[in-house]
Amino acid sequence: MRQIKKQYKYGQKFDSKLELFFYELLKKEKIPFEFQVPYELMPSFRYNKSTVRAMNLIVDFDFTSHGRNVIVDTKGYQRADNKLKWKWFKYTMKNQQPLIFLPKSQKECLEVIQILKKL
Repeated sequence: MRQIKKQYKYGQKFDSKLELFFYELLKKEKIPFEFQVPYELMPSFRYNKSTVRAMNLIVDFDFTSHGRNVIVDTKGYQRADNKLKWKWFKYTMKNQQPLIFLPKSQKECLEVIQILKKL
């Protein structure tokens, strides 16, 4: 399994260099956002006298509370369980239908910035 090294800067923990790169682009362009926003995909529940934990997805960058119906999650590499969570996330967001971007490179991050500037 591929190990991605965490980055620490600005008093924040970033899950990857790509996440830090996109964060710095947003700050440079003065585009407002929320960072590492949790979404509950399924609440916890009881099953045969045991508790099943809630299923959550933490998105890297959320612009929905800043007038843009956009979610961005930087993903250089995506595990199978993460693909399933994103499918479930889209299902839970079917009424809002935000634009979802999953840039995998710095070039793709720059393209997303250009789209955000136009919205």
